[in-house]
Amino acid sequence: MPTGVVTSYNPHKGWGFIECNGQDVFVNKRECGGFCLAKGMQVEFGLAQGEKGSHATGVRVLVAPEEALYHGEIKSFNMNKGYGFVGCEAFPGQDVFVLKSAIYGGFVPQGALCKFKVTMEEKGPAATDVQLLGAADAMKGYGKGMWGFGKGDMWGGKGFGKGKGKGGPRVDPSLKVWIGGLPEEAKWKELQEHMEKAGKTKWCEVFEGKGKGTGTVAYTSTEDVATAISTLNGSIFAGASIQVDPWVKAPREEA
Repeated sequence: MPTGVVTSYNPHKGWGFIECNGQDVFVNKRECGGFCLAKGMQVEFGLAQGEKGSHATGVRVLVAPEEALYHGEIKSFNMNKGYGFVGCEAFPGQDVFVLKSAIYGGFVPQGALCKFKVTMEEKGPAATDVQLLGAADAMKGYGKGMWGFGKGDMWGGKGFGKGKGKGGPRVDPSLKVWIGGLPEEAKWKELQEHMEKAGKTKWCEVFEGKGKGTGTVAYTSTEDVATAISTLNGSIFAGASIQVDPWVKAPREEA
């Protein structure tokens, strides 16, 4: 199998490039078996050809175990006890234990994507140096000190959690964005078309009454939420500059 060096990798988007024999080879996290790549990392991989050129398959990182990085998802977390578990493809059949103190910012939304290192403890793998990815990272620290539970047990996001608008069907809050600055004549269909520049949406609503001028959109992935926040905040819709923020606000850090 060929070997190469990772020249770039975006953990939020889950793709990058490997340099091999003077050529860049595309790599997607789906081919990394739960490992998270980083610039300068040596890897071994297979090659396959696609419509857009060659891409890596079956990637294996060539680093010491204590230096390896992993992709994972927060499967569960008990804020009162301060610990939870991370699911990771690299550890089939078992979850990775994680303490709140191991997570940068202490913000731990269930279902959030993350990257982390691992130490082997007596009872199994434990996560260290945990960093949230995608929309969860964008939400970290947002609206610090402003949270609470709203209707439907959604973390006190703008709109529904504040009693402004219905907020649509029950959707994982991490898949939603709040939209402000909408013109009076805004229609949900046109707004949906605008917001789909960031990814596929599954719900769109323009609020009325006290929530007039605001709305919400639900996406199918946290990656699309992060893209919407980074690319459509401040964009022009129906002649107005709109505000696109996370629906979920971070909980207040304990003193």
